[in-house]
Amino acid sequence: MRRTRSQCVLRGCTAVYHVTSRCTRQLAMLRKGGGEGGAVFAEPDGLRKEMLLAKLETLTRVMAVQVVAFALMDNHVHKLLRVDHELAASWSDEEVLRRWWALHPLRNGYNQPREAKEEEVAEKLADEEFLSDIRAKLVCLSHFVKCFKQHAAEQINKLEKTSGPVWAGRFHSVLVEDPAQLVATMIYVDLNPFAAGECDTPEGGRFTSLAGRLARDVPAGDGAVASGRTPPTRSSRRPRAPRAPRRQSAGVWLRPLDESREPRKRNDRRGGRLGAASTSAGTVAKGLSLRVYLRLLDAVARKIRGGKHRLHASTRGIFDRIGLDAEEVAERVAGLIAMAGAAPPAGSGEPRSG
Repeated sequence: MRRTRSQCVLRGCTAVYHVTSRCTRQLAMLRKGGGEGGAVFAEPDGLRKEMLLAKLETLTRVMAVQVVAFALMDNHVHKLLRVDHELAASWSDEEVLRRWWALHPLRNGYNQPREAKEEEVAEKLADEEFLSDIRAKLVCLSHFVKCFKQHAAEQINKLEKTSGPVWAGRFHSVLVEDPAQLVATMIYVDLNPFAAGECDTPEGGRFTSLAGRLARDVPAGDGAVASGRTPPTRSSRRPRAPRAPRRQSAGVWLRPLDESREPRKRNDRRGGRLGAASTSAGTVAKGLSLRVYLRLLDAVARKIRGGKHRLHASTRGIFDRIGLDAEEVAERVAGLIAMAGAAPPAGSGEPRSG
């Protein structure tokens, strides 16, 4: 029997949820569809999913909700989200207000984002009820999903030059109750494209958290978020083709795995790897390193239920297939994190969430 959201979400407790959002009428609205209604540009492959990844990154940097795993399919999205109430409680009132306005910026008469005035900041900081309300929303699962889906619907409708619903209902969520269920759900999510026959091997999935952890998630571009309208120019009357938004690889902002027990190479002189993942604190699960996770995922991919794509018994192991060992892959992800630093992507202005 279906339950209300209040019965499924643990109020005030840090927890992990498996969230699924499906497109209306099972249409493949997250796949390239081209313009409608007289649009004259060609939509690049994967643009819609690039937009969703950019929004996921923005939300994780601003809110106290971390992404453990994800898979962007053509007609639905899987997200494994960790709602961190301890993190939200640690923020000062000034930090809460700054993050809220990064998520929902103040706007001028032209509907353009603007900076807050000193008196506006002082007024809001004196309003305890307002601060309590926005702090709760910054760690709210429903608000995270709402922001994600609303942004996706707006951008997809602009691309198709139309209006109407993109998503079927709100979303489906399941509480992850123990570490075994957490790892099983991560593997289920990462194997979605492979099980659907979209790729020959699990690591071949393009828009998954596995691609991010393997440093294979290469952002398609750094252009502005696509829009159905382009300001007219003297050089051309035709609108430019939309470009992928600027973002960082998913390996930078995913909740890290635990590399604290993995042996380091003798020639590794860079000290702790993967930032927070150099210790078990602040990781997905204690002892769950990339090496362990890949072995589990590879084993499950050979035993997927009937009717789904699965690996043949004679298929080479995942480490042979990717041509790297787990340490080398982890170091590549560490390099991405080091390059990203503490700064948000250029032009975003959003703070980090942890």
